[in-house]
Amino acid sequence: MAAALAIFIGLVALAVALWLAYTAQAQVRQLRSELDQSQSQLNDTRQQMTQTRQEVNELRLELNELKAAAEVVPPPPPPLPRARSGGLDDLREQLRAAHREEEPSEE
Repeated sequence: MAAALAIFIGLVALAVALWLAYTAQAQVRQLRSELDQSQSQLNDTRQQMTQTRQEVNELRLELNELKAAAEVVPPPPPPLPRARSGGLDDLREQLRAAHREEEPSEE
């Protein structure tokens, strides 16, 4: 009877050991799957960072070119005022002539 009890306890222990091994193996598979997924996300993020860095570098170069172009080409000066066709005496003479023309028409 003691031998049968020892065999029974051995079989129960073996069954528990197999069940624990199977459970541990399932957990390892799940962890491995999560690790692979995390690694994939990390690789995608690295690629996006590399692409973003390249875009930032391109924008910096473009900005530097625009700054250099702005420094080289000064803005055009404001236009000069127009020169008058006649002097002040000419304007006075035109006003006198206009008044002379108006006086006879009033009578």
